[in-house]
Amino acid sequence: MARKLKILEVCNLDRFAASPYMLPLFRGLVEEGHEVHVACKVTSFTHVLGEAGIVVHDIPITRSVTPLADLRAYRRLKSLIREGDYDIVHTHNPKDGVLGRTVAWKLSVPAVVHTCNGFYFSHRTSGLKRRLVLKAERFAAKRCHLVIFVNTDDLALAAAKKVVGVTKARLIYNGVDLERFGPGEDDGLRDELGIPVGATVLGYIGEVKRERNLDVLVRAAARLQQDHPDLHLVMVGDSTVEPHEPERLEKLAAELEPGLAGRLIFTGYRFDPERFYRIFSIYVLPSTREGFGVTLIEAMAAGVPVIACRVRGPKEIVEDGRDGILVQDRDPGELADALSFYLDAPEAVSHYTKRARKKVEEEFDHADMRSKLYAEYTRLSEVEPATGR
Repeated sequence: MARKLKILEVCNLDRFAASPYMLPLFRGLVEEGHEVHVACKVTSFTHVLGEAGIVVHDIPITRSVTPLADLRAYRRLKSLIREGDYDIVHTHNPKDGVLGRTVAWKLSVPAVVHTCNGFYFSHRTSGLKRRLVLKAERFAAKRCHLVIFVNTDDLALAAAKKVVGVTKARLIYNGVDLERFGPGEDDGLRDELGIPVGATVLGYIGEVKRERNLDVLVRAAARLQQDHPDLHLVMVGDSTVEPHEPERLEKLAAELEPGLAGRLIFTGYRFDPERFYRIFSIYVLPSTREGFGVTLIEAMAAGVPVIACRVRGPKEIVEDGRDGILVQDRDPGELADALSFYLDAPEAVSHYTKRARKKVEEEFDHADMRSKLYAEYTRLSEVEPATGR
């Protein structure tokens, strides 16, 4: 970017902004001399953003429809954007995407960008909700200059449902830091967690809440206990949104297989996810609603065999039977079979993981992701954007 820009990134949580795939984007912009601000709900990650030279504005944006809170967020965003005189406003999540784009367009921000990390409905969503979400997305898409998609399914759906025209849509895959998430040896984490050397470790990294379908993973793990009595299940991630979820999962594990309950480990949010991949025997993503599935490519980069559901996002990352395994969502039996395959056929695992690592290097390098996004910022900042779709 030839000239220095003032950029506002709008997202739901400071945790999202500080994640391993978002923070490097923002830090890179700062290092190039641009002024980067983030508007989000502040929890306990603001210091990470501040250390990277990013200015943080506390604007809580709820995930659900909350009219009064939404109106307050809208007004605070409006005041921030009006006073900030930003060159670019970039939104990243469904709710902030509608609010942020609406405000930025109204205030004539030169470049308004949105990244679609998945539409806020799934194949199980009611028809009414689906119609309302699509109506909101169409409304917001008319109020921005560019919509970035992270998977082809959402891009195709947006085109089919006339959400956004082809001239305003771009496909940019998420990426992973290949050095940070490369293969490596356990640096003492097993001891820290109380896991014996040689024990089988099933892993998950992400939010711990019901919609992630972690109960399916617990049920599948319970089915393996007889043949793999040393099996441990480690869940890494924040549960503050649903603080009772770990307790519910522990109770389920105790009911299904008492031995598993003592080997089900919740770590809370961690700033060192790369260490966990190095102790995982298998990585599992049981969620049925994924815009992309960044943790999958992190695991693949780290040389860990992966299993995910056959849904948008993961099915674009994983080639079933070649560099990973895809299973029917919410089916603990099929998931248990996939886990057993990896555990009982170690000679096949190396073939899967080698192909997976190569795929990440060729298609999901974070440097490539940054380059493509920065190119779009440059393009939008150098021309007078056209309005409308």
